This record gives sequence, C-alpha cells and structure tokens, in this order.
Amino acid sequence: MAADQLSGASVRTNHPTSIPAVAPGHHLAPVALGAPGPDQKIVFVSEPDWCRTNHISEWVHFLEDLNHTGDAFAVEVGSFFNGDKPVYTLSATVGSDPMSSDPQMRAAHVVVGDAGSVDAYLTPDMAEAAAADLRRLADALDENARTARLHNEAAEAKAVVA
Repeated sequence: MAADQLSGASVRTNHPTSIPAVAPGHHLAPVALGAPGPDQKIVFVSEPDWCRTNHISEWVHFLEDLNHTGDAFAVEVGSFFNGDKPVYTLSATVGSDPMSSDPQMRAAHVVVGDAGSVDAYLTPDMAEAAAADLRRLADALDENARTARLHNEAAEAKAVVA
C-alpha cells in the first residue's frame, strides 16, 4: 500500500509516513473518500471498536460526512390485519458523528428510530430512561395479553356450555 494511501496525503513520497496513536477502544479503519473510480482515495481513520459500518462499501464524498454506527437491534410489531408485514419497527444502535459541530453528536450516543419516522438521538442517561419505560411497556403488554387470553378462554367456555 502506498504511503499516500495510508496517511490520506495527496503527495506521493518514498519516506515512511507516521501512523497516529490510536486511543484505547479504537482501531485504524479504512475509509473510501469519493465515488468509486480512479479518483477515489482510501484513508485510515481512528474508529471506535463498536462501529460496524463498512466504510469502503459505504463510501462518503468527504471525511466530514463520516459517521460511525454500531450493531442495530430491531423489534417488529405486526398486526393480524397486515399479514406478515410489520406495522412498527423500532430499532436502536450506538452512533457517533465525529466531525459534527454539536458535541452531543460527536460523542457516542444512542439512535432510536422507527422505519418511517424521525430518529431520536439519546444520551446514555436518556437511553437508560427510555429502556426502563420500554420494560414497563413490555410488562403492560404481557399483562394485556394475559387479560385478552383469559377473556377469550372465558368466552369460548361460555359458548361451549350454551
């Protein structure tokens, strides 16, 4: 690999290029800058270990456009009116926009979204509070399922007797 590709410099040199120190919890990762083709450049950036974005296949035009995204977890909620298509898809992942002017976006944060709506950007404290609320929602959902099941069983038993 040429020294200019390793450092991101645009001038070729025969001298070794120093590699910056990488902070704990980070590693150097290749990033493709520019559309695929002869003018696309590969540079290496410090990337958090939790980032799962393939920055070669998901290239960016400019380094300022680079974002880091962790593994996403999603929950789909269907409806018996919709067949196999989910009505809601709620997902959560860790994200960071290292070039943002907003310090909260530069910091690692949690992104929660629904497939068709605006994403919510949460600090770790906000994410923990939302998780506690979602656990309460899950408990209420379990209780509602038990209530509906008991109602249906009682209605079926009554229909059999009649």
